[in-house]
Amino acid sequence: MPNTQMSRALRLDHDYDQTQRCFLPKVNAMGVSSHPSISIAGDGAGIGGAKVAALSGEIAAFGAAQTLGLVSDAEALSAPLQKKRAKKLAVRPFLDRAYPPFEQCLWPANDTIICRCEEVTAGDIRRFAELGCKGPNQAKAFRRSGMGPCQGRFCGLTVTEILAQETGQTQIETGALRIRSPLKPVTLGELAAYSPDQEN
Repeated sequence: MPNTQMSRALRLDHDYDQTQRCFLPKVNAMGVSSHPSISIAGDGAGIGGAKVAALSGEIAAFGAAQTLGLVSDAEALSAPLQKKRAKKLAVRPFLDRAYPPFEQCLWPANDTIICRCEEVTAGDIRRFAELGCKGPNQAKAFRRSGMGPCQGRFCGLTVTEILAQETGQTQIETGALRIRSPLKPVTLGELAAYSPDQEN
């Protein structure tokens, strides 16, 4: 699934891909998101593989160059790259349909632990829905699902799927977990060793 941590933290618009059962940021052909100054390339905008990610980065660079006034027609300049990317993505619809997400990952049995960090089961999430819980952020208040070190990277989509199924809402209506900083978990040792003068 795409890594949408940063795009969701920036509160960009997302759609839900029913084929691969995941949230995707809305981007145009040049990779420009719902915020005109933010472009997304690579697997953060959808899974296409390493070559597609590299081509998407080049295409987004043309879009950024146009935004900065360095080129006048980014779409025309990037047309050969767009064509290459489309050719490499041609197999994607077949792969998406041939290898859909495993149903038991989307709707696991009640005793399955879905939030490993906080030991929350699928049955817990279903009980939260019975109590009126409509979305994953509200579910945090019931039992901290998605609040552990992984910040919902492993359980977030499953929580959304279960709540959508139990409440009759769409996944977009149900929503996704809000992203908290830091985007990647860091240890206290790493924070203590940090120096603003470091290059990396």
